[in-house]
Amino acid sequence: MYKKVIVAVAAAGLLSACANKWDVEGAQSMESMGSPFQAALQSEYAALAAHERGYGDWPDTAYFVGKAKAAAMGEAVAPTTMDERDIPAKYADELAAARQDLMMVMGQGAAEANPPVAAKAQASFDCWMEEAEEDRQPTHIEECKQNFMIAIEQLKTPAMPAAPYVVYFDLDSSALDAEAMATLDTVAAEYQQYVPPRVLVVGHTDTSGPSDYNVVLSQRRSEGVSRALAARGIASEVMQLEAYGEERLMVPTGDGVVEQMNRRVEIMFQN
Repeated sequence: MYKKVIVAVAAAGLLSACANKWDVEGAQSMESMGSPFQAALQSEYAALAAHERGYGDWPDTAYFVGKAKAAAMGEAVAPTTMDERDIPAKYADELAAARQDLMMVMGQGAAEANPPVAAKAQASFDCWMEEAEEDRQPTHIEECKQNFMIAIEQLKTPAMPAAPYVVYFDLDSSALDAEAMATLDTVAAEYQQYVPPRVLVVGHTDTSGPSDYNVVLSQRRSEGVSRALAARGIASEVMQLEAYGEERLMVPTGDGVVEQMNRRVEIMFQN
């Protein structure tokens, strides 16, 4: 009887340990102790674990549960290595190149710059590896691959600046000084990097002078900036010009107040 109790307790402990390996809900609900990237990675791996559990693939359920929990605890979780899985030769070169691309963008700070997409890329790569090793469901292999490709391309494309570039003007002037020209040189260079479909050029004034005159002045300022940008290689067709006069002040003031920060043109890249 004593031996039977020991065996029963041991068996219960073994089942509990196995169940813990497959604890998808636990992996999903753990409080993240890591970075935004690790939190996103936790969510992605928990979703993969749930998917594999749905197909009764217990080893891979445990694999992804382990990765999700490690990410939640703030541990560094690497993408699947090529020697972790027995990859058929027909997939090996493409997967090795994909992993190299992934490690390159991670090394360039993708996890910090765009945590959700970086986590999607890593988890999709691991999914691709897992499905390729099984080599039973071509549609699943392709789905994981395409998810990876979409994410990796997003990571390779730098995010456009959210804040506007700003050019300032002297009182009652639309002339561009040396500092303004230098700012426009930067705008033109970064335009070539991002190639946004639209460039918004918005003119403003301070509250000195009549309000109807200020609308015209702000228009002259935006037109002058757009001509300078066109001369630097930004096509006129992608530029949208707006002019608000004294309606949208950067520094709130009363009427008739001279304020340089309000005498400006803002330039923004837009999708």
